Amino acid sequence: MGKQFVLVHGASHGAWCWDTVARQLLAGGHTVVAMDLPGHGRRAGEYAKAGIVNYAEAVAEAMALAGISRGIVVGHSMAGVVISKVAELTPERVAHLVYLAAVVLPDGQSFFSAHLSPAAQAMIRGLAQASRNLTFRFPAEMAWARWMNDIPRTHPAAEEAFARLTPQPLRPLVERVDLKRFYAMPLPRTYIRCLKDVAVTPEKALEYAERLGVRPVDLDAAHDAMLSAPEPLVRLLERI
Repeated sequence: MGKQFVLVHGASHGAWCWDTVARQLLAGGHTVVAMDLPGHGRRAGEYAKAGIVNYAEAVAEAMALAGISRGIVVGHSMAGVVISKVAELTPERVAHLVYLAAVVLPDGQSFFSAHLSPAAQAMIRGLAQASRNLTFRFPAEMAWARWMNDIPRTHPAAEEAFARLTPQPLRPLVERVDLKRFYAMPLPRTYIRCLKDVAVTPEKALEYAERLGVRPVDLDAAHDAMLSAPEPLVRLLERI
């Protein structure tokens, strides 16, 4: 029997990054929902609405509209924070949480405080403050080196991704997130660690998996595993 998958993208990405994974899951008889979060993808103009709670509400709304009742909710990178809040908002629709190369915050902390070095924080703040709307965009070379370093720089998947990445609003990264309710919930969870990842290093990923109370499942890929290793990723997801 097919499963229900909800695919949530990370910073600067959009629903587009799941296209290959979604096609393969659909071909396997599963239901798939992938959405653009406010301020991302086709909703890039909604950057003023970007925030962790608004992100989570967008996911919960998409799940309700699609009739998801036993969702395997997959959050990539920044979306690790988002899917934890989704579980709080709509626990009756969530069967399992999957954290893919994802950030897992302690209660009351932010993406900035828990994950980024002071130098990275300063660089991102500088980029955002230089814009008119407190958003920032990584240069293509930096995006490739951080997220897609296991595929050639000129690979069609990388070139397409560079064209579709959108500026990331600063606000969701600096918000402190109340996760007390989430950490009291007994929902099943899986952490997929990407062994070639330089954005969420294997050492950091182990720390995040331990915070969730699980041992990581390893995938031989860089940060954007949905682009560089869709087939192995789909096999992992189907085993959940």
